[in-house]
Amino acid sequence: MPDKNIIDMELYASIGKQLKAARKSKGISLDTLSDLIGGIKTKSTLKRYEDGTSRIEVDTLKIICDQIGLNYLNVISKARESLNKKSQWGDDAANREYLADKPELLDIYNQIVNRDDMVILFNKTKDLDPKDVESVLMFVQTIRKQRGLDD
Repeated sequence: MPDKNIIDMELYASIGKQLKAARKSKGISLDTLSDLIGGIKTKSTLKRYEDGTSRIEVDTLKIICDQIGLNYLNVISKARESLNKKSQWGDDAANREYLADKPELLDIYNQIVNRDDMVILFNKTKDLDPKDVESVLMFVQTIRKQRGLDD
């Protein structure tokens, strides 16, 4: 069973990424955002929210979202969706997008991630980024070729 605190912080990290992206796209600094929300949170607290290292209260999330043009319910929903899409190999959608132009590696990826018996083997790989996943798959591909399993 996954640790609830880890899942909880992954959710807050996803929320933070969304807040940061929206704030930056509007050209708003953390100092300015603090001013826009009436100084109820400091620049350093807002940074911890964006980094996903501090939990954000729903009331505070709503106030921040109002100032940067986001719907707080959509932010929460998107964060939950991204948490559900995490595979043993990190962000499944990002991995598939990265591997889209590498059909041989994508095929190996599909074969591995769809096998329940591989969960234990790859239990520690959830933080891999798509480039890391590619490296692992290339290693697997090399072994298969050496064994004559891939032609």
